[in-house]
Amino acid sequence: MKNILLIFFCTACISCKKYLEVGQPRTQLSSASVFSSDATATAAQLAIYSQMETQGLFFQLPAYTGLAGDEFRNHSTFSDYVDLATNNLTAGNQLINTIWTNLYRYIYQCNAVLEGIDRSTALTPVIKEQLEGESRFIRAFCYYYLVNLYGPVPSVSSTDYTINSILARSPVSEIYAFIINDLVTAKALLPTGYKSGTNSSSSERVRPNKWSAAALLARVYLHLGRWPEAEVESAGVIGSPVYGLSTDLNNSFLKGSPEAIFQLMAVVPRFNSFPGGNFILSAAPSIISIAPGFLSSFRPGDRRQLAWTKSISTTAGIFYYPYKYKVGQNASSITEYTIVLRLAEQFLIRAEARAMQHKLTESEADLNIIRLRAGLSAINGLSQDALLDSIQTERKYELMFETGDRWINLKRTQTIDGVMTPIKGSNWNETDHLFPIPQTERLRNPNLSQNPGY
Repeated sequence: MKNILLIFFCTACISCKKYLEVGQPRTQLSSASVFSSDATATAAQLAIYSQMETQGLFFQLPAYTGLAGDEFRNHSTFSDYVDLATNNLTAGNQLINTIWTNLYRYIYQCNAVLEGIDRSTALTPVIKEQLEGESRFIRAFCYYYLVNLYGPVPSVSSTDYTINSILARSPVSEIYAFIINDLVTAKALLPTGYKSGTNSSSSERVRPNKWSAAALLARVYLHLGRWPEAEVESAGVIGSPVYGLSTDLNNSFLKGSPEAIFQLMAVVPRFNSFPGGNFILSAAPSIISIAPGFLSSFRPGDRRQLAWTKSISTTAGIFYYPYKYKVGQNASSITEYTIVLRLAEQFLIRAEARAMQHKLTESEADLNIIRLRAGLSAINGLSQDALLDSIQTERKYELMFETGDRWINLKRTQTIDGVMTPIKGSNWNETDHLFPIPQTERLRNPNLSQNPGY
C-alpha cells in the first residue's frame, strides 16, 4: 500500500489552489482512465490520505486551535502566530486560511472520486461501494471541521467550478444534515474489516471502515445533542471485537494500536507522523509549547501527564511539549501512524450520552474505564451535573492535543467564554468562537459573507 500511496501521490492527486475557485482539472484524476480499473481508482482514493498526512492537517488542527485556546503558549514572532495566540485574527491570516484550503481540497478530491466511480462501467461493484464509502467518510470529516471552525460554509458536492465559485454559505443545520447523510451512507457501504491498497484484508487501519463512520457519527450526534443515537453508534464501536484500549498509555499511538479506529500511514521518509515530527522539541521552542496553566491543571496521579507530556531543559528555560507520539523527525523506522479516531473517545461519548439520558450508573462505568487507565480512582454515586463535569474533565486530558477537540468541545458545551476570558483577558470576545472566512476566498466569490468581528 505504501508504494501505491507514494506513486499516486504525484499522479492521482488534484492541484486545487483554492478550492472554491478551482478551474477545470487537468490531472490524471479528472481522466476517465483513472476509473477504468479497480487498482487505479483505489489509488486515486489513497492519494487523498497521503495528502492529509503530508500536508500537515493533523498538526495544524491541534496546534492552531490550541494556540487560540488554552492548550499552547506561543513562542513565534511571526505575526500570524501572534495574532492567533492573542485572538486578534484577521481574514488574511495564512495559518487559518491553510486549514480552510486543505479541507476543501480533500472535499474536491472526494467529489472527483465519487463522480468518477459513478460514471465508470469498469469497476467491480464491491470496489465501487468501498470507494464511495471512503470518499463520503472523508468528505463528512472535512465538513465537520469546517462547520466547527468557520460556522456556515459553502456546501459543495460536485467538481463543477462554475457552480462552486459562486456558492454562498449554507446554514450550519444544513451542513450537519449533509454530514450525517454521508456518514450513514458510508457506514452502510463500508466493510467491518480493513482493506489494503490492493483491496485485500489488512491488519493496517489506514483506510476507513464501517466502525470509522460509526465513530464519527457518534461524535456528530453528541455535538447535536442527539443522545440516544450517540449512545447507539458509540456502543457499536465499543462492542466490536476489533478494538480495545491499550493498557499502556505509551502504546496508544503506535501503528496498529488496538485503540486505533482510523490512522494515516506514514508516507514521508524518516517521518512517522506530523504531530510527532512537529510537537517534539530538541531545543527551545520556536513556535509552541504546552501552556503552563494547562500543565499545572493536571491532578496528582494522572498517568497521562507523565506518558503524554515531556519536558526539555534549555538555557532559555524548561519547556513542555505533547508526547503522545514518541518519534520525532529523522526516524530510523516507522512505528507510529497519525491517529484520526480512537476508541477512548467513544467511551467518553457514550458516557456523556448515557448521563444525559439519566443512565448514571452505566455512564459512570464508561467513565471509570478511562479514569482507571489513567491511574485515577473510580467514581460512583455522582449527581448528573457532577458526572457531566467529570466527563468533560476527562475529555480535556484524554483528548488533549488531538485534532482540535479541546477547542471544539469548549464551544459545544458553551463553556468557552468562562474558560478563555481569565486566560486571554480583554483580547477575548464572543466573536472569537469562529475563525474568519479567508479574505482571498471572499475576493474570488462575492457571495461569501464574513463572520462577525472580522
